[in-house]
Amino acid sequence: MSAAGTVRGPLVLIAGAGEYPLRLARILSDQGEAPFIAALEGAADPAAFGDADVRSYRLGQLGSLLGELRRRCVSDIVMLGSLPRPSFGALRPEASTLQYLPYFARAFRGGDDHLLRGVVRFFEEQGFRVHGPADIAPELTAPRGPLGRKPATAKQQALLEHGFSLLAALSPFDIGQAAILADHRVVAVEAAEGTDAMIKRVADLVARGRLKIGKGDGVLVKAPKKGQDLRVDMPAIGPDTLRNIAEAGLSGIGLRAGEVLVGDRAALGRQADQLGLFIEGSA
Repeated sequence: MSAAGTVRGPLVLIAGAGEYPLRLARILSDQGEAPFIAALEGAADPAAFGDADVRSYRLGQLGSLLGELRRRCVSDIVMLGSLPRPSFGALRPEASTLQYLPYFARAFRGGDDHLLRGVVRFFEEQGFRVHGPADIAPELTAPRGPLGRKPATAKQQALLEHGFSLLAALSPFDIGQAAILADHRVVAVEAAEGTDAMIKRVADLVARGRLKIGKGDGVLVKAPKKGQDLRVDMPAIGPDTLRNIAEAGLSGIGLRAGEVLVGDRAALGRQADQLGLFIEGSA
């Protein structure tokens, strides 16, 4: 049964890159569940899952994956991990996948949100139930309140709320999921480069004297876009994010509670304490 209370059957974890698929697999294993893991070639390393039931698939092997899921009577899917947006021409479809190409050709005609919604809709039309990682393992997401010992000050809270309002206003444009604010203004918005690269861009501005961030000022905000399908596109931070914001001279991070992946909450909280940062989950 998922955290949301929905009864589910055998589960497949379609795994991309990063620590989160591995962490979810461990959580499920600790709960006595042994999901089938479909590791996406070029993103997830099958060997990293140890003794789990894992098999590697190219994106062009969708037909083979569907056939395997039906053979196993799998009805429930969770997708987790990063995957660079492929080009439609690079799919290299096998024969059993050719029948689905018109569907995916339509899905590719749009931004990332449009593509991911198309992927979810495809699996649902094939009779599968698609679950979000937060439904399966809510402990992977940011809780409400501080993760470490240091809470955000009232001034920092006001800056965070301004940042969340900014991200909400930018949602229709399907760009980034994060922004950096300092000195009562927006200094960076995430685009195609990703959150960590945006932080490094700000660090470079500080290093070159183009931007000054005072002590206790400067925050990163991260939240999903309005209407974003969190089953397949949940924002995430990790240890590298904290190291990068510390190097950039920022004071902390604000996250939407339950809507941003943080992985090991306790470890991230300890790291924030060591770096003198705050991590705050907001409703």
